[in-house]
Amino acid sequence: MIVPAYCQTRSGKVFRLVRTSQVVKPGTVRYALRATPINPARQFASIEATREVDSALMLDKLAHGQAIPTPEATYEDLWAQLRIDLDLRFD
Repeated sequence: MIVPAYCQTRSGKVFRLVRTSQVVKPGTVRYALRATPINPARQFASIEATREVDSALMLDKLAHGQAIPTPEATYEDLWAQLRIDLDLRFD
């Protein structure tokens, strides 16, 4: 699955999806996927799904041969969560 650049809710509202990632503290990265409304005249608020990833935990999993999520997989999980949130809020 690929996270699209735009999405439309079941009720017809269109949002632009923006991915961001930033280091929030040493060893922790926050991934965020934000849905921003295309039509600013309607004054819908942006909705954001976030997840923080601890790099020490990821390195430990890697050292023990366990699977670790890629950034793309993290964004796909955030997209699934955000899609549900959008449909619930604007349905």
